[in-house]
Amino acid sequence: MSSHYYSEKPISSGKTTIIQTIQFGNRLSFKSQSGIFGWRKVDKGSELLLNNAIIPKDGLVLDLGCGYGFIGIALAKAYPESRFVLTDINVLAVKLTKENCKTNGVSKNTEVKQGHLYEPLKDLVFDSIIANPPLMAGKKILTELVTESKNHLQENGTLQVVVPKKKGLKSMQKLLTEIYGSFEVLAKGSGFWVLKTE
Repeated sequence: MSSHYYSEKPISSGKTTIIQTIQFGNRLSFKSQSGIFGWRKVDKGSELLLNNAIIPKDGLVLDLGCGYGFIGIALAKAYPESRFVLTDINVLAVKLTKENCKTNGVSKNTEVKQGHLYEPLKDLVFDSIIANPPLMAGKKILTELVTESKNHLQENGTLQVVVPKKKGLKSMQKLLTEIYGSFEVLAKGSGFWVLKTE
């Protein structure tokens, strides 16, 4: 058992909460639990990414490191014609995300998988990969997240990530430039930046 959420079986006190929110005009309800990132309330960075993500119509989208499913489920509800894959290494997060997909009526256009980064995806390629990366997981994980994303994107696909301005922004900008050549800033707010590959 690990003390942080970027692990297969994190320590959890067992405390649960229900997070209710309105996104894109849809009323959503999420069951969350201790041992998952931002488990008590909607994370500001995730919300900024959600509200500025560029989602292709009829596309296949990956919510990488989905936590309890906030971003992927809110997008699946707002874009019913698109398909979404939600993944997390955290077994508890995956269990709750599956429950939350049913609760919010998006089981038809979502699929939830458990595993480290891109491992559970095999040869799947996406139009968009969206992520609120686990900075505390360390540089090795973040580098792998960005580097391997190229193998799972369509030719014109994009990786979209949110990072705190005070922690991780410069290293993420450097990583995106090294791997993709350039990036653009989609949004800034609440101490976070949303970056997108070009």
